[in-house]
Amino acid sequence: MSRKFIRAIIHAAENEELRQTLNRLGRINFALRTLTITGAAFALEFVADALLQLTQLPHVIYIIQRFILFGAFGTILLRVIDQRLMDAGLARWYRYPVIAAWLLSVSLPAFWPSGWQVGLGLFLLLLSLGCSVRSVPLPMELVSIDRLAESQPNAYIQRQQNRPRWFISSVGFLRSLLTLACAWLPLIYLENVSSGGIGIWFARFGYCILGLLWFYVLVGRIDDAGKLPRKRYQLLLIGLVLLIGLLSRIIGEGWFTPPHGFFLSSASLIVCLLRAWLKYLNGYEILALFLFIQIPLALLPSKPRSLGSVSESDHTEIHLKRRVTNVRSSELALCEPFEFLRILSVIAFIWIPLIYMDSTSVGGIGSWIARIGYSILVFFWMTFAHGRFEDAGMAHSGYVPQYFLIVSVASMMPFAVHWVNGYGALVIFILIQIPTVFMRSKSKLEETLSEESMSESSG
Repeated sequence: MSRKFIRAIIHAAENEELRQTLNRLGRINFALRTLTITGAAFALEFVADALLQLTQLPHVIYIIQRFILFGAFGTILLRVIDQRLMDAGLARWYRYPVIAAWLLSVSLPAFWPSGWQVGLGLFLLLLSLGCSVRSVPLPMELVSIDRLAESQPNAYIQRQQNRPRWFISSVGFLRSLLTLACAWLPLIYLENVSSGGIGIWFARFGYCILGLLWFYVLVGRIDDAGKLPRKRYQLLLIGLVLLIGLLSRIIGEGWFTPPHGFFLSSASLIVCLLRAWLKYLNGYEILALFLFIQIPLALLPSKPRSLGSVSESDHTEIHLKRRVTNVRSSELALCEPFEFLRILSVIAFIWIPLIYMDSTSVGGIGSWIARIGYSILVFFWMTFAHGRFEDAGMAHSGYVPQYFLIVSVASMMPFAVHWVNGYGALVIFILIQIPTVFMRSKSKLEETLSEESMSESSG
């Protein structure tokens, strides 16, 4: 009996793999993917709700953002529906009522909170209908070569390996964390000075965007170390986020009373203690703690990759270099190390009178003239800083925009929180750029050889 059951499972898995080669989807896969996409949509909604406090929005705007978010996941679900319809031999126009009913089922609790049972029933009805429709039999010629496919069972594995992957090394991970921190600091300052105004919403949306970028960087670092979790762990993460979101809703409704069991009361205690501890930390301290706990990830060694993936990454890097080197800076903007420091000194000497004019005008016409002067000097600084990186042969990478962001935040944030005045911010602006002296200029011979190697590899 057990052998027959195991053979039936193996046969079903083989048939499902054959269906995927025909861009079709069976009943079980349809149910699993629909549940995964729906769960991921709710998980992201819970995370965005925690970061952006979406429940504080006006009710109409909250419903609109709910439709937009689940509509974005609905575009992913459309492919699943199309594959299931193709497997069942049904017309493609069924996709429109199905996706409309799915959007209604997941969005109904937003504008009718007491009608969540109706939405859940509609979702289960769609799921049961999608799983109850019989699949069209596979073509006989495909079934006949199934035995041949057993000797070459790596088609699906090769398709998985050929998917584009993004590897982030230890140094790249630390550099990305520094860049995210420099972009995060102004958002914390904006939230603190907004006092409940519209600026707090810009800060929260910025947190959400930076959070998605951080997750992308984190996955790249884990993938580079060869420790990327399998799909079941990703499903476990979605389930964990859903559980946390559900517990937070239960906390808000006061369900954590002794009759509801020891588990709910213990979870309530842990969440309450965590919230109470975080209240003693400001945004800057939470950001520092967030960065500190990720340092061990940078210590993970990179996993040796195959020759194919290495050559593919080299080809991508060469393509990026060629695309950027086609747009070169002016010869006047190219700066050697000490020449760049001389230009910084000239910019600083011009900047000092503007700071004096801005401070003595107290918001008058002189302040506006000084701010126009700041803009002009910033333009010249960015031009010559890019020339310095190009002279060092590093303008093709992401160092230049990261350099602009780090220098700007490091010099302006102390001034924004009143740690230093305008002159102190200017001193920080100059001192933080002195390490550019240690970037060796790239000789013309090295540049010519690199361009020739790129042309030979692309040819």
